[in-house]
Amino acid sequence: MKKLVTLALALVMALSLLAFPAAAEFAPASEVILNFPCIWVGTDSKAAVFGEMVEAFNAAYEGRVQVVIEEQTDYQAYRDKIRTMITASNVPDLFSIDGSFKLDLMTDSGKLMDFAPYLKGTEWGATFSEGSLDDATVEGQIVAIPYESAVFGLYYNGELLEKAGYTGFPKTYDEMFEMAEKLKEQDIIAFPLMTGENAWTSMLWYSQLLLAVGGPEVYQRGLDDPAFVQAAEVLRKMFDYTSSDAVGAGAAVVNGHFLNFEAAVYTNGPWFLPRFANEGINDLGDKVRFALPPEYVGGLGEYGSLATTIQAYICAGKTDDADKEAAVVEFYKFISQPEWLYKLAESSGSMFSVKLDGNPKDIQIKQDLLAAANEAPALIKHFNDNLPTEVVNAFPAALDELVLDLVDAQGFVDLLKGALD
Repeated sequence: MKKLVTLALALVMALSLLAFPAAAEFAPASEVILNFPCIWVGTDSKAAVFGEMVEAFNAAYEGRVQVVIEEQTDYQAYRDKIRTMITASNVPDLFSIDGSFKLDLMTDSGKLMDFAPYLKGTEWGATFSEGSLDDATVEGQIVAIPYESAVFGLYYNGELLEKAGYTGFPKTYDEMFEMAEKLKEQDIIAFPLMTGENAWTSMLWYSQLLLAVGGPEVYQRGLDDPAFVQAAEVLRKMFDYTSSDAVGAGAAVVNGHFLNFEAAVYTNGPWFLPRFANEGINDLGDKVRFALPPEYVGGLGEYGSLATTIQAYICAGKTDDADKEAAVVEFYKFISQPEWLYKLAESSGSMFSVKLDGNPKDIQIKQDLLAAANEAPALIKHFNDNLPTEVVNAFPAALDELVLDLVDAQGFVDLLKGALD
């Protein structure tokens, strides 16, 4: 897994020599229309370049294939929409999913296109990072092509930490809480956390805690492992140093606290990194530093280990129309070309499962994240990727009860387990 993500994280060369390849020789009997309900629109960090990619494809394949984008700007609504469409056998021609979708269940549905014949042992398949297609293969089928990948680190506001007397980030959780207390004395939010929506950033902290407490095999041991309770105890303590609006808060609230110079320590995926400079106040982009998650003293995890995910897979509805299937392959090959991925990565901060050369001119925190991923003792998919959908869906409500002290850490884990009954 480590080697997989190490290769998957290599990014962005200079774009001055870009020359996008001409359209392949594809001649359907009539023009193929591909519908694509798409989340990479609006304010999404990939929206502008992805729009260019679609326009370029439609121009190159004019009269043969047209990709029609159906804009979806709400991430959770999009997830729900795709699940409903698959259940109702009304699967879109093209769509993307994240790690919250379970590939084995999708393979069992029989409603999705199998890309194995186009990827296994082929020139296109060889462009993907080592092991990435193996992770996406269930019973010989590849119903989801790994596209955007991610590793999760910590990012801190150096100026705010200096106000609390720190020039670097603590190495252990005990030391981190000492720092949080000093930040609180300065009326600074230590950790912007959330229980609303999918509790995303809180879930990422819990993932790092599980890895630190229980080690890389924690998920294989299941929810009865004591690490789940121990990690929940630490997560609950972190809420003593968060914002007053954390209960019920969504991504906009959490992001706003950090971007507006109100919170000291933040976690999210690499796609968010350009926003520090683009949206942060007080020259935030110049003041953010990368940090490894702390060590849990006595835990089974090794310092430097990180949570990871395949942030986006690209999929297609199963079809008996040979021209439509071929058109899907043409489009997905087109948007997987390194020339486009370099540009998409530069604009959005994204990382990809296609093998790319690195870029020493990238922003420093991105370089630091890549270096940490390359050196990580373990890279383990996060909580949402490792637990059943029922548990993932139960996490925000269970976290609400934990933070409001309606249950203790054991009660929190019991709520997660109860979702499987």
